[in-house]
Order: sequence, then C-alpha cells, then structure tokens
Amino acid sequence: MSDELDLINQSAERLFADYVDAKLHDAVEAGEWPASLWDAITEAGFERAEMPVLGVALARIAGRHAAPIPLAETILAASLLEEAGLNVPYGPLTVSLGDLTRVPWARHATGLVAISKDGTLALYETAHLDVAPGINLAGEPRDDVALGSTKAVSTASGISVETLFEKAALLRAAQITGALEAVLAKTVQYAGERKQFGRPIAKFQAIQHHLAALAGHTAAACAAVEAAASAPDFLAIASAKACASEAAGKAAAIAHQVHGAIGFTQEHDLHRLTKALWAWREEFGSEGNWNARIGAAVAANGGGGLWPDLVARSG
Repeated sequence: MSDELDLINQSAERLFADYVDAKLHDAVEAGEWPASLWDAITEAGFERAEMPVLGVALARIAGRHAAPIPLAETILAASLLEEAGLNVPYGPLTVSLGDLTRVPWARHATGLVAISKDGTLALYETAHLDVAPGINLAGEPRDDVALGSTKAVSTASGISVETLFEKAALLRAAQITGALEAVLAKTVQYAGERKQFGRPIAKFQAIQHHLAALAGHTAAACAAVEAAASAPDFLAIASAKACASEAAGKAAAIAHQVHGAIGFTQEHDLHRLTKALWAWREEFGSEGNWNARIGAAVAANGGGGLWPDLVARSG
C-alpha cells in the first residue's frame, strides 16, 4: 500500500496545486460552487477514498491547500453509507450529528447523512430540504438545515453518533495537519527572504525560537494523526484531534508574529490557511472538548491501565 499511497498522494498534490488559488477562494467565499475542482476530484476518484488511511491522507493534502471543497465530508458520508450497507449517491455529500445546525456545505451537497441519538442513520436528498446559509471563519459554507416533512431516501441502524463524531474529528485533524505543514513552509520561506538590518530575519535568535516551536507543534500533530489513521480507536483519535486543535491555535499565532502585518493582507495567502486553522480547530470538538473526553474515559476505566496502554501503543 505504501507505494500506491505515495502515487495517490503525489497525484492529489498536483491536482490541488493546479486548481486551488486565490481566485478560487474568492469565488467560493462569494457563494460559487468550485465545479472545476470537484470535477477533477471525481475524475480521480478521490471522493470515494477508503477510510481511514487513504481518506486521512487526502484530507491532509486538501488541508495543505485550504481547499474549499467538501472532500472530507464526502469521504466520511460515503464511508458511513457503505458501512451501513446503503447505496452511495453521486455528487458531493455532507454529514450531520443530528441537530442539523452548521452543516458543512449543505447548500451544495446532493445528499446529507445524519445520525440520530438512537443510532439511526438516514440519507436525505438536500434538494428537498430547507437550507439557511451560513459560513465559518474560513468562509466555508456551514448551513442550518430543516427537514420539514422530507422523508429519508434510505435508513439503517447500528451506527452511533460517536462513530460519526470520531471519524469526522479524525478527518478534520488531518486537514489541520495539512494546513500546519503549509503554514510552516510559508513561514520558514518568509523568514529566510525577509531582511532587517542587512540580514534575513531567520538569522535572529528570537525568530529561530518561533520557527522551532512552529515546527514542533506541526510534527506533534502530524505524528498523532498518522498514529490515529493506522489504528483508529477512541484514544488515538481523541489525542489526534486534541493535539491538532491545540497546534492550530499556537501555530497560527506564531506564523502571524513572524510575518507581521503582511500575513493579514488580502494579497498574502497566509491568512487563508490560518483562518482555516482557527475554524477547523473548533469543528467536531476543540482541544478542550477532546481532552475532557480523554480524561473521562481514563477515569471510567481506572487510571491503572493508562500507562500500560500508552506503552503498548509506543511499541
């Protein structure tokens, strides 16, 4: 799988580099659907990537470009439908935990997968739903949906809200790590090019400390997400999202401190990545939310088993 995954990663990197630019971001923020990007994704078959390894890898690459497209949501929805033995509809898909508020990309999706508290998974055609548009900090659609009298196209049981929440958190964490990698690369490049007092600012010790901290946060988040993708149980996913969300806030602050005012300007693309980091940090559980869940799980199982579990994972 390693060689195949490398080829897929390279293909995805080229695709997003070719299609995602400032013009596309501006168009999406103005309400347009990025049809050309989506067509390229479907032609490559990325929207039907298997979870967790390939789905996480593609979400990470999409995050590296802050790609304004519901790739992670479609991968997740398709995975849930397949797990439930239901047909997967064509087109972009989205998911909801059941409250139908701030649903990602609902206005553009052809199908919505929702899971109720009793474990019923339902697929709805979004064309028949009432959608109230909204956005997150990054300008991505986050819409409120009302079912009204609309009946589900298909239903299944046996998939919990927690299953959806954990898988969604893992994919968001993957997007965060991709954005962190891009922020790190841009910040290192800027520090090497920007000069003050006749030398690059990267030569100053204070900036070097900032870059080292940024690299450390990025590496930790990437390692946690990779571990969760290879063995996606509760503790691994919770740790990955907590680590990635914490890194998102710290990395964004460091990057803007190094860049100064230019990083906030419309002409510089750093702000697109950091706005995505700030938005994704909170979605499907912030670091505080997941740390609390980890603490509750450890307390419920008895603290004595935690260290042996951690040792087993590190081996």
